[in-house]
Amino acid sequence: MNRKSYFGWAMAAAFFAGTYVPVLAQSQNAAAQTNTTTTTIKSGNSTGKDLAISAAKSANHTILFRALRVSGLTEQASGKGPYTVFAPTNEAFEKLPAGTMDEFWKPAGKSKLTKLLAYHVVKGKFTADQLQDGQKLKTVTGGTLTVGKQGDSITITDGGGNTATINQADVEATNGIVHSIDTILMPTPAGQ
Repeated sequence: MNRKSYFGWAMAAAFFAGTYVPVLAQSQNAAAQTNTTTTTIKSGNSTGKDLAISAAKSANHTILFRALRVSGLTEQASGKGPYTVFAPTNEAFEKLPAGTMDEFWKPAGKSKLTKLLAYHVVKGKFTADQLQDGQKLKTVTGGTLTVGKQGDSITITDGGGNTATINQADVEATNGIVHSIDTILMPTPAGQ
């Protein structure tokens, strides 16, 4: 994927959007969306705004919104979707090792921050009731996230085995849907 398409992709969800979609991710995610079940989970509502503005208005996602601005992805987050964003809360960012975010805020950390944010974005709109236990979702960077679903609890596991819990599901934006998560998902070198 060339740099232009990668950055265009980078964050349509978790508050990003772009126009270049890996065909593999599209086909796998589209196929996964056809199987649905119903579950009860704490759900959000519609913001009536795009992903970027929705992030800006969330008191629980101020670090995420700052990261979008620093990475230059706020414009992509306003673009066409739909995208599903697994949006880390402020507390999720605070769990990172000391000094990690300080490095991301520097110009030299911009590309790493962009990759990290894009790893939280999936092409397509996946509501909580569409997420299935064991389902594999392709991120816009080509990484794989695995859904865990037990009763009302939904988790997302990254390629390195780190697991985040969805603590608020189905926050509708005009260009996608947001699921708030309690842990940062980390891209692996092969799945960025």
